Amino acid sequence: MENYFIQITSTRPMAFSVNSKHIGVVSREYEALELEVEKEDFVLSCYPLESLAGEIAIPFSAQIEIVGGKIFSKNDNLLVTDFGNGHFIFEAKPPKIIKNSVNLVQISKILDENSISIHKNALNISNSKRTLYYPLPYILSTAEIIDVGPLIFISGTTTDNKMYGLFVNKNLQIEFDGVADKIEYTDGKIITLNNVNDIARHGLVSIYTREQSGFKKSSQYSVYANNEPVPPASTEALPLAFIEAISIENFTLARSYLHPSLSASLQDEHIRAYFGDFVEVLPTLNKNTSNLALVYSGNPRFVKTYHFEIKDNRIVDIDTI
Repeated sequence: MENYFIQITSTRPMAFSVNSKHIGVVSREYEALELEVEKEDFVLSCYPLESLAGEIAIPFSAQIEIVGGKIFSKNDNLLVTDFGNGHFIFEAKPPKIIKNSVNLVQISKILDENSISIHKNALNISNSKRTLYYPLPYILSTAEIIDVGPLIFISGTTTDNKMYGLFVNKNLQIEFDGVADKIEYTDGKIITLNNVNDIARHGLVSIYTREQSGFKKSSQYSVYANNEPVPPASTEALPLAFIEAISIENFTLARSYLHPSLSASLQDEHIRAYFGDFVEVLPTLNKNTSNLALVYSGNPRFVKTYHFEIKDNRIVDIDTI
């Protein structure tokens, strides 16, 4: 009977069992459990060993189905990536609920004819014509209610120090709901900044323009947290730095990692089309730094492996494996 090789990873310390039989614990993000399974469906149960402040991480189970040489998860909290040749990686992300004892933000304010309050992690707005009740998607440690002309701006700080922004119009309709490292409202537009946390230390600026149905992203560009890119620490990091630049469409930086002759032979749209719409970059199973696994959407997700040839501290060729 054909067997499959599985690595199980987790976003936090967690214990695992297969068909109610304990198989081990993952204590750190870079650790993984490895197991070999036969071509039969099974149930993977996941038990978080700790919770974040203000939250409770709850155990969950996922029905794993094996069909046509592929492994499928029936639970969105368990992400499956197919590396080919019978190798799969599972990533467990436990669902969370708010602790009853957490000190939730409470705030109230009157703006024009609107009575506005945040109580028990929910927004309440009411006037003589209508009422809005909206459970907030994040736990806020601070919150502020701001009048910005035609909109009510709920600005808050999440427990992981991100900025939360909720924009509601005077008809009590939500026009924008998002979280970023920084959110501003200026000249009728919403501007967000997200730190990418990549090698070059990019920041990604997104501009949202107001339309009839709410705010829509109209443009996006990258900046550097330190006004210039941080160089890769070693030649081995060049492929990852190159792919990270491609992922946010900073082709100028991406080309700086290529040999001039290779860069001259490629147009920006050809570079992006060659790699396609990948959603994540991972090391290959054998951890070869000359190769990278680009992950693409699906159930299971799938990977394409790219080999980077490097000479004189520049990438001189890129091939799929």
